[in-house]
Amino acid sequence: MGLLYDSDGNMVSGNNVINSKIYGIYIRFSDNIKVSGNNMTHCGINIRGYLEQIISHKIDTTNLVNDKPVYYYINEIGLGTYNFTYAGDPGQVILVNCSNSNVSNLNLSYASIGILLLYSDNNTVSGNNATNNTVDGIWLEYSDNNTISGNTANNNTHYGIHLFLSNNNNISGNNATNNNANDGIYLSLSNNNNISGNTANNNEYGIYIRDSDSNIVSGNTAANNTRYGINLYYSDNNTVSGNTANNNSREGISLYFSNKNKISENFINNNIRYGIYLSGSDYNLVWGNIANYNNESGIYLYNSDNNNVSGNIANNNEINGINFIKSNFTTISRNTANYNNNSGIYLYSSDNNTLSGNIANNNYYGINLTASNYNNIIGNTLFDNNICYSEDETCIGNTSKNNICVKGEPSEDSWIILGVIGIIVASIILIELSVLYWQFKRKVK
Repeated sequence: MGLLYDSDGNMVSGNNVINSKIYGIYIRFSDNIKVSGNNMTHCGINIRGYLEQIISHKIDTTNLVNDKPVYYYINEIGLGTYNFTYAGDPGQVILVNCSNSNVSNLNLSYASIGILLLYSDNNTVSGNNATNNTVDGIWLEYSDNNTISGNTANNNTHYGIHLFLSNNNNISGNNATNNNANDGIYLSLSNNNNISGNTANNNEYGIYIRDSDSNIVSGNTAANNTRYGINLYYSDNNTVSGNTANNNSREGISLYFSNKNKISENFINNNIRYGIYLSGSDYNLVWGNIANYNNESGIYLYNSDNNNVSGNIANNNEINGINFIKSNFTTISRNTANYNNNSGIYLYSSDNNTLSGNIANNNYYGINLTASNYNNIIGNTLFDNNICYSEDETCIGNTSKNNICVKGEPSEDSWIILGVIGIIVASIILIELSVLYWQFKRKVK
């Protein structure tokens, strides 16, 4: 930290701050601070506080970041290129309570925060290079209805693009990669945003949605991150669709304590742990995803109830295709779970689920239940597994019917193919015995 101010009426001038690890000057919940003539190298300015506090500050273009002026605007409408270049190319841009402005095609690197929007709505931030900052590339706080598009926000220490208490923004077509300590794109307490078509690779988290509801996360690439590709934490009613989340060091897509979300048509392959992971998350729809070649399971639910897991493909995973632990009252239907090393579908301590219309072929177990009760196993196709269907001795009350099982150990229930074969064989034997009897009877006469 360079210079920290959390009191009122100060003058900050004539300072040189070089290589501060976070901020050159940090003004926090203060009134009437005047900032002029400061020179900051590889760092910059951050301001926090209530709107009436922030608009009381005076920060002019004599402040330099990497020998380029800081542009600080309050209560402005319709700012454009001239406003950010008249004193020279910018070192940092800060907008406070500004609207309908265009911050475009600027190089804002090696500051603390390249572009900072506070209490600013209906602006466009596009085509900027906001890289190698000590905190964030682009930060929005209390800022709504902005368009953040086509920016490069790479190699920042914390976040590439950061939204806090900011709603109804469009974050699209940005490149937010190699942000070292944290995330490519991070939302906190921010709702109804559209996060689409971004690249968020080689971060800790590719896209992290925390305490944020009703966002759309679509068509993004979140790969090779050191933890998660896309992570939802205490976030509800979000749609995560059409994303590619491959080769992440933990999960491709994960939900923690997040309810009523739609996770659909994503490609989640070759992740170190699970493709899709739900923990403590209820009433979600997991539909139409491809979760193959993950190092543990394709789809994994832990302590998550009343979900719908349907129409997914979970093949060639190292352990299970679909794995439920302590997860109840869920529909598992029309999934394909083939060529997994252990089970196509595995339930442990999971009750009152319905497994119907699934295809689970060429696994060790097609469907495997341990300590799981009162589940309905109906109309599944289980070909060429070592063991077609298995329950351990602790299971009670499960119902299996109208399933097709070939080349597996039968359960005690009515597996169609084996039952039909048994009836046919028994009928042939009875017919042959009848023919032999009448032939023998004629000879005796």
